[in-house]
This record gives sequence, C-alpha cells and structure tokens, in this order.
Amino acid sequence: MGKLLKTGFLILISLAVFAGAGLYFFRNPLLETLIGQQLNKQGLPLQSIADLDLSFNTFRLKGLSAGKNKELRLDNMLVAWNVPDLLAGKPISVEISGLNVAFDLNAAHPLLSSTTPMTAAPEKSISLPWLPNFSLKDSAIHLRSTAGETTIALSGGIAQNQPDAQTIRLSVIVSGSLAHSKSLLTATLDRKGNIQGKFAISEGMLGLPEASISSFSGEAAFSFAALQLQHIQTEFTLTGIKLPGKAIIKPASDSADKNPVTPALGDTAIDRITLKSDIRASAQSLTGSLDLEADGGQYAAEPLKVQQFSVSLPVQVTSNRDNWQVALRNPGQITFGKIDSGTPVHLLNALKFSIPQVNLELAKNSQGWSLAHDIAVIPGNLNVRIDRTESSAIEAQIHPGKITLTGKLGAGTGYQGRFTINDAGFTLPQSDLQLKDFSATVHLNDAEIGTAADFAIARLQHLAPEPLFAALSISGSIRNEASAGEPAVYALNITGGVPDLRYLKISGRHALASGDGTLVAEFIPVRFSPEGLQPSALSPVLAQLEDASGHLGANVQFKWSKEGVQNSQAAFELRNLSFTRENTKLSDLNVSLNLVDLLSPRTPPHQTVTIRRIDAGVPLENLLVSYHIVGTSPPRIAIEQAQFSVLEGTIAVVPTVIDPAATRSDTLIRISNIDLETLFNVIKVDGLTGSGHLDGQIPLTLAENQVTITNGHLAAQAPGILRFKSAKASKMMASAGKEMNLLLQAAQDFHYTELSLDLDKSVTHDLVAKLSLLGNNPKVKDGQAFRLNIKLETDIDKILQTINQGYNLSHEILRGSLRFH
Repeated sequence: MGKLLKTGFLILISLAVFAGAGLYFFRNPLLETLIGQQLNKQGLPLQSIADLDLSFNTFRLKGLSAGKNKELRLDNMLVAWNVPDLLAGKPISVEISGLNVAFDLNAAHPLLSSTTPMTAAPEKSISLPWLPNFSLKDSAIHLRSTAGETTIALSGGIAQNQPDAQTIRLSVIVSGSLAHSKSLLTATLDRKGNIQGKFAISEGMLGLPEASISSFSGEAAFSFAALQLQHIQTEFTLTGIKLPGKAIIKPASDSADKNPVTPALGDTAIDRITLKSDIRASAQSLTGSLDLEADGGQYAAEPLKVQQFSVSLPVQVTSNRDNWQVALRNPGQITFGKIDSGTPVHLLNALKFSIPQVNLELAKNSQGWSLAHDIAVIPGNLNVRIDRTESSAIEAQIHPGKITLTGKLGAGTGYQGRFTINDAGFTLPQSDLQLKDFSATVHLNDAEIGTAADFAIARLQHLAPEPLFAALSISGSIRNEASAGEPAVYALNITGGVPDLRYLKISGRHALASGDGTLVAEFIPVRFSPEGLQPSALSPVLAQLEDASGHLGANVQFKWSKEGVQNSQAAFELRNLSFTRENTKLSDLNVSLNLVDLLSPRTPPHQTVTIRRIDAGVPLENLLVSYHIVGTSPPRIAIEQAQFSVLEGTIAVVPTVIDPAATRSDTLIRISNIDLETLFNVIKVDGLTGSGHLDGQIPLTLAENQVTITNGHLAAQAPGILRFKSAKASKMMASAGKEMNLLLQAAQDFHYTELSLDLDKSVTHDLVAKLSLLGNNPKVKDGQAFRLNIKLETDIDKILQTINQGYNLSHEILRGSLRFH
C-alpha cells in the first residue's frame, strides 16, 4: 500500500513538472490568446502582434494591432521587474511608446464603452505601493466625427527621483479642427497618499458645432492627504464663447399644435468668462469660494435680442458631512445692457439686478435630502416705452423694489415657500399717474393657508396740478376657499380709498377645475353733506363744489367660464346731489344708469338724468334727459327725450343719436313759449320791454366746448306790444332827421303783428341777433304800419350760456357713462 502511494505521488509531481514546463514553453501563445480575448470584449479584435515575450523578469510586446480598422496600435511596451526589488517594495518599470488609439465619436457603440470604473474608499491612514516607474512616448488618441478630427498627443511619465516620493509629469497636446490646447500636469506622490501638484492649460481652442471657444487658458493647484482633497485653487479664462441656438423638440402629444412655429433656444455669445476657486477640505468638511465673471454677452432668439449682458457672482461653499451650504460672499450683479424685444415694448436703459443674498442649503436627514433657500434680488429702475400705432407712445418709469424668495423642498413633501415684493412702484409721466410702495407676498403651499397672496398699494396718486382723484391706498388678498382635497377655488378681496373713507371694494372667485368665476367691484355708497364729507375728499378737482349734499354709488359685475365672459353688468346711481360752484348753484341732480353688457356696452331704454334747478343768473329748471346706450361699435347714445324749463318756457332737444367719442355734435334745439318780457329783462337792452311768447328752433353745434349757431329763428306766437323808451337813444338820434324821430316815437308803444329773432354765431365771431318787427303805433301817423329790422347788441349770450350749460352738463354725464369703454 505504501509503495502504491509513493508511485501515485511521483506521478502527480511529474504531471505538475510537465504542466509547468508546458506552460512556460507555450507561455507566449497562451498570453497572446488571453490578450486577444480581452481586446474582443472591448470590441477590438486582435489583428496582429509582431513580438511577444514573457520571462521571469520582463514582459515585452511589440507591433500590436487591434480593431477592424486598426483602432488600437502599440509599437512597443516593456515591463521589467526584479523579484528581490519587488519583495523590498520597489516599483516595477513600464515603458510605452507608439501607442495610438482611434475613437469614432459617431459610432453606435464607441470603443471601451463597457469599461467599469473603479472606486476606492480612502482611509484615515493608508499605505500605498509605489506606482510603476512609467514612461510614455510618441502616443496619441485620435478622435473622429462628422464635425472634424482631433488628435491628443500624450507624453510623460512617473519617476522615483527621491527615496520617499515619486514625481508625475504628463503632457497633453490637442490639435485638430475641433480643438487645440497645451496641457501639463506635474505632481509629487508619496506612499501615504499625499499628493501635491499643478495642472496648467494654455493656447486652448474649442470648435465643436454645439459650442465654440476662441481661446481658453488657466491653471489649478491641488493637494491631497491620504488621497483626500485638502486644497484646490483654480483660475480659468475663456474668451469668444459661442453657443448656437437649437430647435426645441416637442413631445409627441404636442405635434398637433396649431402653431407651426418651432420654438428654439437662441444664439448666445460671451466675450469673456473668468472662473476662480479656492477650496479647502478635510475629512469631514469643505469650505471655499467660487467666483464667476462674465461680460460682453449677447443673446438672440428672434425677435428677442439681448446685448452687453454681464454676470458677477462671488460664491461661498461650505460642506459638513451631510450638509451643503452655498451663499454669496458679496452682492452679485447681473446686467443686461440693451434689450430689443421685437415688440412695441422697449427698455430705454440697462436692466440691472443686484443680488444681495443667496443662501442654499442641501441637507440629508432620516427621510432623505432636503433643499432650503433664501434669495433676494433688487432689480434696477427701468424706463419703458410702449409704442402704439394710432396714438402717441406710452412712457413708464418702473421701480421694481426688492424681490425675495424663501422656501424648502423636502424628501416626500411638496415645496413650501414665500415670494415677496417690497417698495415697488411706477410712474406714467404722460398721464401724471404714480404708484408708490407696492408690496406683495405669495404663499406657496403654506401649511395653514395653502397657496395664497396678500398685497397692498400704499399710495396711488395723480400728479397733475389739479388731480382727478385723491391719493388712494389699496390692500387685498387671494385665498383658496376649497376644503382639503377639493379642487382649488380662489377668492379675491380688495379694499381701497382715502385714509378716512374706504369706498372701493372688489371681490371675486375663480374655480381652477371648472374655469368658472365671478368679479364684483363696488363703489360703496357715500353721502355728502355740507357739514361732513365733500366731493373734494375723493377728487381735488371737485374742490370748487361747495356745500355739496347727496348720495353716490356704483358697482360692476363679471361672470365667466372656460368659454369666456358669460355675463357683465354695471350700475351707477347719483341721488339728490346739490352744490354751489362759484356763481352757479345746482339742486337735486339725479343720475340712474344700468348697463347690461360691458364688453359691448348697452342699456335698457329710459335711463335718466334729472336736475331740479341750475341757477347761474338765468334759472334753468326741471332738466330731464331720457336715453339708452345702443350696443354698436363704437357704442352710441340714443336720446329719447331731453328738455328743461327756462324763461318761463321750455327748451327741448330733438331725439337724436350721439357718438360720445366724437369731438363734434350737432343738435336741434326746440324752444317753446319763452316769455318775451322775461327775455328782455335778461338781455338788458336799455328801455326795451314787451309782452308775448316766442317759439322756434336753434341748430346748435358743440365742438371743443365752443357753441356755434346757424340760422336760429324764434317767432312770436301772437300779436303783442313792444315798448322802447331810451333817453340815450333819443339823444343820439336827435339830429338824425324827421323819419328817425318818427321811428323812435313809434317804438315807444309798438303793437306788432309779427316779431322774429334770428340768431347766428360762429367760433370766431360774437353772436349776431336780428330783431324783425311788423306793426304800428296807433298814435303815430294814424297807425301806419312799419317794418323794423334791428341789430341787437345785448347780453343774449347769457341765455345761450344757460342753454349750453344745461345741454353740455347732460352731454358730459352721458359721455361719462361710456368713458370706461
């Protein structure tokens, strides 16, 4: 049995010796097969190897060629070692020359696509083996694409010039149509993982279709301890950066969009970008600064064009294990020197943003990562012009104020934040309108009130010498009134007015899911009284209205759905308004207006304006205007009835249609039963009296508050008596002859059978009034009939002013009923 075991053992030893001898003698074919298999896994089938040799202390490879198109070529590779040196911890030696690798960047499966990155977890205290003494010569990487070709030439090595450290030097020279640059990496490394080095790049250029850089250069100095970063300081400069625009590919669901225009990102060009950093790290923390400077930027995406934009962001970064913080060391600046929007809106000055505060915190807890932020931006003042085709441009001066955004996004929770604007305002110089101290706060997913907003305008004022309204203050809120889990329904509430009277109220609701909504704006009814509220409190231009009394109120309502506005209406009421203005006293003005459609304004019939009395020297009483608004485009006012009493008679307007937008209106005034004696008392012709009543009509044209009359004619209804006794006239006519004396005698008691008054007035001339009479004086020439034609120089303008006052007042009220349109 022992002899049998000895024989078996000898056989195993013999087999091992023969196997070892076989492996040694066939080592090169086996190694070539192994190399071929590994290259095949990378998609590089082995083509040829000129020389391959493996000995006890060297490995030599020459003339390697692999890949279908010889993408991998190696002229020479020599690896040498010494077993006693290896046991002593000394490195092996590796020399490579003539290494050439070609990559086709357009290939579906680029070479080396299956490589697996290797990672290592550094320890607090480590001991590393020496890297091989490495030499790389005459080697290059060739990159090919449809855009061009680039060659990356590599040379350098690793050498142990000192007993306790190795030096690393690697030169990279890039050349070709896509890019070129010169780079150099130098570093020292010891076995404890301590590394100190510097990377420098110069004469850089990038010419990719997606981006081009005419020049870039810079350097980075770094140090590691136990393979952990300790310090890195960098400074890089890029000039002539160009980023061509790209079309935005829409999702398939948007392919049926009716808009055929394909959206695109615009072309971007930047003259210069500078990046600087200084970061220090330890095992548990990291802190440092990052500085970004960019200037001479341009952006073009038709029709938008932005020129001369610049950016300056001095960033501070801090990290402690599972917490990252990013902030600004000093205020950042972003400037857009010139913006052409391609629209009627033009910015007349540079758009500047000062960023005094940016705080970002990324933290990890038991639930996961969370992001908190606190950002403040102060835009610069803006001057804006809005061009209009049919009228002059609108200019605006905008003060954007201060904008802040704070919030937090946590793992498994929605975003919660707050957006605020403070100290904003604007001025419209042409309209003399100014809004000051606008503030707003938008709550996003607040735990108590959800998504909501609060806003306020401290002062909205008219800057004209005679302001149309007193300075207003306005405040309001938007809240979601839906119950938890229900579709959002937002409610709007606004109040406004002067300090002692909040007379403006606006409320509304909008359901996001259905698209239904309502809006109600109300001018809360106010009461004027001589000892209390006066119109001047609402509008300084009404300061001349004294001892005012009466009631004023108005409201507007809208209802809409997804299809648009479904219903709109408004009501305005003025009741028993009385006031005194200079020499005019108005009593009991009443206005009632009900609009049933605001988009195309119209009303039911019989809207009314009434005034009991206007006294400006010639009393005007019982003014009544009945009308309705016709829903045409533009809307017009149909006068159903308009009349008032004056001089114990009645003046009425013939039913007509008025265009409130027109600067001129023609109206026929009908006069009925004007008392002649009262008329003569008003026009004050010395010594002229009479009896009777006049009827007739006056064609009246009102243009720019100027009244013109063409062929106005009034006539007596029946015979009457006219008496003219003037000592002044008798004295002036004493030497005029017998006939004139007879005429003056006849006029002292003239019994007329016909009496008419013709009136004409142009814009450039005074009123011309001609009195025509036919009759006699029974005591002159036995009652012989005379026809008298007299041109009157009188105060008859006072009557016309009264007529105009009544007509113009009602006309302006009617215009005002449509002024909002």
